[in-house]
Order: sequence, then structure tokens, then C-alpha cells
Amino acid sequence: GDGAYYTTIGGQVVDPYFVNKGFIIALQANAPLQTEFVRWIDWLLPKQRKDGGFDRFCPTADKTWRQCMPADADDSMAASTIEMLHTAMKKNWVPAPQQNAAKKAVLNSHQLLARLRNPKTQLYKAFADVELYYLMDNIEVYEALRAVGGRATEMRANQLAAAIRQQFWDGTQWKPAFPEYDRPQFYPHTLASAYLWQTGVIPAAESDSATAAWLAQNAGTWLSRQADHYAWGLIAWKMHQTAPIQAACWRASLRPFQSTIGWTVLDAMIDLSLEHQGIAKQCATGLAPAAAGEQRGAP
Repeated sequence: GDGAYYTTIGGQVVDPYFVNKGFIIALQANAPLQTEFVRWIDWLLPKQRKDGGFDRFCPTADKTWRQCMPADADDSMAASTIEMLHTAMKKNWVPAPQQNAAKKAVLNSHQLLARLRNPKTQLYKAFADVELYYLMDNIEVYEALRAVGGRATEMRANQLAAAIRQQFWDGTQWKPAFPEYDRPQFYPHTLASAYLWQTGVIPAAESDSATAAWLAQNAGTWLSRQADHYAWGLIAWKMHQTAPIQAACWRASLRPFQSTIGWTVLDAMIDLSLEHQGIAKQCATGLAPAAAGEQRGAP
């Protein structure tokens, strides 16, 4: 009741990244969540660390909040803060009393990203004291820089896009991180490249063909949650313009809802945003959960 959102149903952790990402998508969809957004930033912004990052929070017995875990990654957390607040200010979602706090939070997040940037590779590492670089995180930094705009920032975004291709593309596939993981898994190996769709990091035609190829190979596994029980609504959002039928199949695959589905606040906001964009919750191709493993859907 105070503006915060637990990350998962039944969970006791507030991860600001998931909520920020959800509101970014709600803003892109023009979903009617401005009141909820204002309450969220009223809760969030005073909790920014001095270095510009945000931790994860847990409730206490007296109904206050404590920092109970560090962020999963500081670079993506900072990027989501910048993109969310910049987009919200452009759309006049930030009331006058909160604008100074929002601008300060953006500035602090930019300063954190500057400390995470490797000047040799142009890439951003997940934490200041660890040489660990994620494809997904660097794409999100790119999106944040594009949201900010301006000549200098656009130049930095273009440099980052070139660095992403140079460092993460091995000529045949996208590597999700380096140092590389020992064992390939659905997350992040199969999912990571989907973060590239509709971002501008790769050309639009390449993005569309990558979406089609990914669906041909992975749609059944994704919708049936055979390899990973999480809903992964972000995939549906990334494809909803080029493959709206498959985005609708994602919505259909959740109904009736099963408690075995890993469901996050981000998935909930994506489901609402897809509905607001006119994406149905029926699967026209018949790619329902029960049959998903038997069919490889085309976009």
C-alpha cells in the first residue's frame, strides 16, 4: 500500500529493476498507470545509494524497509532508472514536486554508469569491482542512452552499439556474457539475443529475421516453459510489433494461470501493456501450452 511492488507473487523482495522495467514498457504502451508510477517513484527515489545505485529491499516487522540484498547488476539498474525517468518526464508523468528528485536520480545514475564503463572496450560491467559484462545489460544501457538523446549521448550510444557487436557476436551467435558461462541454459543463452530486437543495436531487417528464426526454434519451449518456468513476458513485448500473433499466444499460455509459472511484476505490466496495445489473449495459431512443445510457431 505504499507504492512498492514485490518482485514475485508470494515473495518478500522488492527489486527496483523489475518495477522500473515494467514502467518503461507501460510508458511505451501509453498504459494508464501514471498514478501507480507517481507512487512508485515517491517510494523509490529517496532510497538511491550515494553512489547512484539501488539495492533490493525487504519488509521489516514494523512495516518499514531494509536493504536486504545488493542489486542483481548495477549497470542495468542504473540504465532502467535513466530510461524510466527520462521517458516519464517527456510524457509529463512526473509531477512538479518530484521533478528535482527525478533529475537528481538520473544524474546520479549517469555518474554510476560512467564508473562502470570500460574505456578500452566501451562496454559496461555489472559491478565496479568485477570484470563481468552482460549482453542484456549493455543493450539496456544503449536503450537508456537513446532515451536521453542529445548529440554527445547519441555518439556514446553508437559507440556502445558497435562495441556490443564486436564483443558479443562471435560470427555465428550472440554470447550472453564474458567471461563466458560454463554450461548453456535457456536463460541466458537462448533468451539473451532477444534483448536486441527492436532496439536499434542491430538493423530493423536483421532484428525481424532474428525474431522469426528465434520463434521457429524456441517458441514451443518458451510458451510451454519446458526449460525455464519463468513467464518471460519481455520476449512477448519485444516481438509484439513484428509477431503480434505470437505475443497473443504468450498471453493465452498464461490462462488459466498456474502457480507453477514464475510470474513477476514485470510480466504483469507487460500483460497489461500488450492488452492496451490491442494484443489479444487468444492464440490464433493453436499454439496453446499443451501443444507448444509439438509445434514450432512462425511469426
